[in-house]
Amino acid sequence: MTQYGGSESQIAFPYVSEDVGVLVPRVEDLLRRVCHEEPSSVADGENAVNLQAPLSFPDGIGVGAVKAELFRYRDGIRLDIQIGHNRMFAKRNGEPSSRRCFFNDYVASVTVSSGKEEIPQNFVRKVVSGVAAARDAVKRHNRQSRGVWDEVKVAAQD
Repeated sequence: MTQYGGSESQIAFPYVSEDVGVLVPRVEDLLRRVCHEEPSSVADGENAVNLQAPLSFPDGIGVGAVKAELFRYRDGIRLDIQIGHNRMFAKRNGEPSSRRCFFNDYVASVTVSSGKEEIPQNFVRKVVSGVAAARDAVKRHNRQSRGVWDEVKVAAQD
């Protein structure tokens, strides 16, 4: 185990395993890139770190976050990324329905070999474009709709 340092985040833990800790700054940089916000990090034992950064939507409805889980997985290190949000499809009266707005969902995962100090560039590109597409999905759908009857309305679940 080695001390983890060198990150600009507010990490609330002094030690994580070297294989996991070396990737934390790369994941933080990725979250800054997709959210334009400072991520927060929390250790989940010595073999896992949970990170997240707030994500805003173009229409200003609801709240979201890009969540990353970095953890030891078999012989490597796995990174799971997903968007969490409270956006629901809206009823006619504007109230949130019981159906989650799946347009804004996004999930991606990659496993890297232990000892690697970088996240694969093709995965980084995939996440950057995937998060941007998910964030703008409702706006894009409505822009391409054939009329008001084809548009999607969303509301924030309390």
